[in-house]
Amino acid sequence: MANIKTVGIKDLKNNLRAHLRAVRRGVRILVSDRNAVVAELHEPTMAHSAPEAHDPVMAGWIQERVVIAAAGKKAPLPVSPVKLADGTARRLLDQTRDESRA
Repeated sequence: MANIKTVGIKDLKNNLRAHLRAVRRGVRILVSDRNAVVAELHEPTMAHSAPEAHDPVMAGWIQERVVIAAAGKKAPLPVSPVKLADGTARRLLDQTRDESRA
């Protein structure tokens, strides 16, 4: 996944050339106005509608490597090999709760 950077409008205006060079290197830039994302800069052919695109906090965490973004799309989970009768989970939870009250 490409790096994501959030910049304010004033910073974008003052450093436009540098930000455009970053976009050429694959960085996706979110433009914010008073802490709300109002625009996004990315390469013309780059896929861009990831959920973090609309969340500047998440974008900042990804950039600071606090959170690691998913490398790809979600894949369906395999079918569980465990076969239990319907209601088993509910029965076990109820049983556990009854034991904790005693």
